[in-house]
Amino acid sequence: MAKIFRTETLNLNGNIRLDSSTSDAFEIKNVAGSTLMSRSSIESDISSLQAADVKNESDLSVDVSSLASIDSGHDTDISSLAAVSSAGTSDLDVDISSLQAADVKNESDLSVDVSSLASIDSGHDTDISSLQAVDVKNESDLSVDVSSLASIDSGHDEDISSLAAVSSAGTSDLDVDISSLAADISTNDVVAKSVAQSSGDEDSGSIAFGRTFASVPTVIAVLKSTNAADPIIGCMVTAVSTSACTVSFADGLPSGNYTVEVIASVAD
Repeated sequence: MAKIFRTETLNLNGNIRLDSSTSDAFEIKNVAGSTLMSRSSIESDISSLQAADVKNESDLSVDVSSLASIDSGHDTDISSLAAVSSAGTSDLDVDISSLQAADVKNESDLSVDVSSLASIDSGHDTDISSLQAVDVKNESDLSVDVSSLASIDSGHDEDISSLAAVSSAGTSDLDVDISSLAADISTNDVVAKSVAQSSGDEDSGSIAFGRTFASVPTVIAVLKSTNAADPIIGCMVTAVSTSACTVSFADGLPSGNYTVEVIASVAD
């Protein structure tokens, strides 16, 4: 613990100092010498608190007087409510009597409604019996209809069997027809060819049919031009075999606009 020197200062661990500069006075200071608390500051705080307490007592007296005035008004309101309550109780008695009368009437009406419902329910029982009888008749009719449909279905099965037999025979005949057509095509087919020519050509050269006929076919040749201004030049088939032909021209072609059209077919 630090000692108290003649300077009347108490140093606490080098952080807090307690000084007494005058008689009956003290200051608590930090290491920088600033006063943190003193007797004069404490007395000033106490004086401020006493002044605030006097003001609070004055305000409290005013508030108590105001509350007393308000309480007096509330007493008047309570008296008024008591008077209203007395009148309301009388009205309530009248309302209860009215409700009791209405309840008696409702009970009477309810009894009548229950009797009416009982009568309606009896009528419904009769309707249910009628519907049950109709349902039995409908079931009987349905059984007859099912039997009739079964008979019709049996007839349809026979029709389907007949159609299947006809279809089988028709398929066989169709196969025969297709085979015949294939044979006719192989012997009586027609070939058409179109071959472009070059300027100066005097014949078409060999034009292949693209197939081999069973015998030498008949050949028809036509020479045409895409330009109407070109001269008309005659042509003639000069050689024919089962797979090709040659077409000769009356003159050399003056342009490359010409085409030879050839049709070859075996005569019947």
